[in-house]
Amino acid sequence: MRVKKKVGIKYCGGCNPTYERVEMIEKITFRLGDQFLFHRHGDEEVEALILVSGCQRACAGKDLIQEKNSCFSVTGEGDDEALVKWLTASLEKGDSK
Repeated sequence: MRVKKKVGIKYCGGCNPTYERVEMIEKITFRLGDQFLFHRHGDEEVEALILVSGCQRACAGKDLIQEKNSCFSVTGEGDDEALVKWLTASLEKGDSK
């Protein structure tokens, strides 16, 4: 049995979202959930991190010191397919960084 990759999700504060960011991430987690385990961003065991901002300011990553894991920043609903590709590629490569 293959071990699922652990991915953390960090949302911005949601002060001025231009799209339904939580809904978009829920659709992606449903779509890819059999390959990944999605956690809060603060979980020590995550292997990758998704930064979900509601607008182009990309504040979900502000003040975040992230050195050990790779990150993907989402700033709009058009980022969904790029995120899926990034996650799939990281799984195929076996990246943990």
